[in-house]
Amino acid sequence: MDPFFIMLISVFATALLSISGGVILLFGRGKAIEKVKKIGPFFAFVILLYAVFGDIIPEILEEEELTIPVLIGLVGVGFVAATLIGHFMGHFHHHSDACIHDAKTIKSKTQAYTMLAVDSVHAIADGIVLGTSFIANPSTGLSACLATVAHEIPQEIGDFDIYMRAKIAKKKILKLQTLSSLIIVPAACLSYFVGNELLESLPSVLAVVAGFLLYVAFGELLVILGQIRAIIK
Repeated sequence: MDPFFIMLISVFATALLSISGGVILLFGRGKAIEKVKKIGPFFAFVILLYAVFGDIIPEILEEEELTIPVLIGLVGVGFVAATLIGHFMGHFHHHSDACIHDAKTIKSKTQAYTMLAVDSVHAIADGIVLGTSFIANPSTGLSACLATVAHEIPQEIGDFDIYMRAKIAKKKILKLQTLSSLIIVPAACLSYFVGNELLESLPSVLAVVAGFLLYVAFGELLVILGQIRAIIK
């Protein structure tokens, strides 16, 4: 099968699977949600680390175009850039527990729709990451897709909870979140085509992508540590 179509199908599946946690919440499967909230961060953390150190970094090293210091520096740039974006956007990469806490501060549908717009920007960023990953290697792209799903499922649970608390109709929530999530598809396609025209810079771009994913993994690690601390107490 053509690599582009593999990428297209994989990213489309990623978009739909990412909102599955929210759909479960929407239709009242409370027990399933609790299980996802408990094991989701651990699963996401492991998958994200594998995507970075099991696929992306080895792919970069195989090209032998970047020295180790430069590679580390570019990964650091990606991590810092993602951190700054997260700081200024606030909601950029949250987790379900945090979202449910923030949901109590939602007082209007306007606030919920503002969060939806931020989610759409988030989807664009994820699409860029996935499209770039598939240029390097289909297995690298698939690992990035799996990492995205693992992270997004618990996050979308929090998003859906906020919309429900804002008294938005369930059908509208499902429609809006599906459309927002599907933005990842054209973003990935654009990234894929542009990246293929800039193959000489691919190792550098992949290093920045690795830093981006490490930032997300760090966020999941904080959630895991919070869970452990709660158990100890």
